[in-house]
Amino acid sequence: MGKSKSEVAEEPCERRTSPSKRIRLDVTASDFAELEDHHPYGALPGGNVFFSEQARQAIRPSDLLPDDDAWLHILGYCNGRDLAFLVRVCRYFYVAGHSPELWRDLVLRRCHTEKRPIRSVGPTWKDTYVKLFYSEIPPHQPMSIPGIYSDTMYRLHSCRSFCIPKVWLDRSPTDTLERVSVKDLTVSRFKSRYENPNIPLLIEEAAKGWKAFERWNQPEYLLQHAAGRTFRTTSGVAPLPGNFSLDAYLDYCESTILEEAPLYLFDRTALEPGSHLWNDYMDDLQRSCPYWDPELMKSNGHDLFQVLGEGRRPDHTWLIAGPKRSGSVFHIDPNCTHAWNAAICGRKRWIFYPPGVTPPGVHPSADGDEVTLPLSVGEWIFQFWDEHIQRKQSAPRHERPLECTAMPGDVIFVPHGWWHLVVNLDKMNIAITHNYVSDSNLSNTLKFLETKLDQISGCRDREESIKPEHLSEEFKKALKQQVPEFLNKALKVPTWTCRAWKDAEAPKKSVIEQAKEAGPSSSFSFSFL
Repeated sequence: MGKSKSEVAEEPCERRTSPSKRIRLDVTASDFAELEDHHPYGALPGGNVFFSEQARQAIRPSDLLPDDDAWLHILGYCNGRDLAFLVRVCRYFYVAGHSPELWRDLVLRRCHTEKRPIRSVGPTWKDTYVKLFYSEIPPHQPMSIPGIYSDTMYRLHSCRSFCIPKVWLDRSPTDTLERVSVKDLTVSRFKSRYENPNIPLLIEEAAKGWKAFERWNQPEYLLQHAAGRTFRTTSGVAPLPGNFSLDAYLDYCESTILEEAPLYLFDRTALEPGSHLWNDYMDDLQRSCPYWDPELMKSNGHDLFQVLGEGRRPDHTWLIAGPKRSGSVFHIDPNCTHAWNAAICGRKRWIFYPPGVTPPGVHPSADGDEVTLPLSVGEWIFQFWDEHIQRKQSAPRHERPLECTAMPGDVIFVPHGWWHLVVNLDKMNIAITHNYVSDSNLSNTLKFLETKLDQISGCRDREESIKPEHLSEEFKKALKQQVPEFLNKALKVPTWTCRAWKDAEAPKKSVIEQAKEAGPSSSFSFSFL
């Protein structure tokens, strides 16, 4: 059925991709622009107001403040009851007041205050709020409201509904990260060609034979072995982490109205040694990927933080899960560690930038303590994709970013110091990740622990862990007792061998200080009177 003229006039002015038989070697910004859904409350880009005479003549709340961001900020001070009343005031407040981020923050803050886990969710965050703190009522049904023009609200929706390019869903010419079959990768080849030279790698089907790969794709199995416990979830824009029961989090991932940066399950306790889920992969990991066998630490120098003991070492292994379009924005892994990441369920798109090459839109401070960057994957894509592609095509070869899609069963090796961004591509995505120190990055890790105390993570909030100010000393002491040959070799390396870090530069001296050091000079002299 064709659309009426009024419907056509009120459609968002989106950039649509046209069908083409020509094969392109790279994804373009337009490939993300065809959104999966229209805004659930009918908001349109601000520019559309010029096509509506009625809207141009109307006075809206957004006309009373500089921009819509200010109103969303003000609405963020409302409690649930006030916000529920406010959405009935006018059309604008109905749309703005139903922003998923507002209701998510209300849920997380109240659950934190009341120490309440999230054991049940509704189709939207507003439904979840009502369900948790009031009573079961019919779920909220969003209404599409005409005449709401807001770049802010439409941008938030675009960032949570961007189109995932089809070429990302399989092996494609856009993949530039090296890949090797697990059958062809020996311990010596892995260490000499990838770990020692610090080169990322995709290992095809390395996890396909794991019991976790077979079992974790069945929700019933996971629910059975996660009964009674909760899982930590977080987001770069959420005010607090949320603790979900697994069944509640799986329901959350099914929601069709998620926020810009969905909560990501990132739990450090789910895979503790000896646990049922740990047993689902550890023996198989040792068999399929012997270069990551923790029991061979003394012979191959793998996972050297083991010398500290399980509870005393920094966090190292996480169960990861998330819905479509969730993921992690650009970051470098903690504590100067390498990592491996096994895709158990769902596909992941990876983007890497080499050490010392800052991705577009990412602005670290000189000492690396702080990083300014877009807070969601979608925001980075819409703002910086064109620059990313330009760098991919024309930057010096050693500075070019690398990309790949990890299929279920693939394992990614993430070397220390590499910036990386990850996007989940399927409705449900589950992975295991493990961070480690080996003989290849030990010298850099020791320098990091000595000179970057403020950046050390994974040991501050656990009573039994060694705290940052003592970690370097305790690590070297344990290395000397258990694997002195690796410590001695690392201590002989005088400087950083990875461009992601460098020694702190001495503060620039003033002209007066320089002159004082230079001493008397016929060409330059001065004195204070």
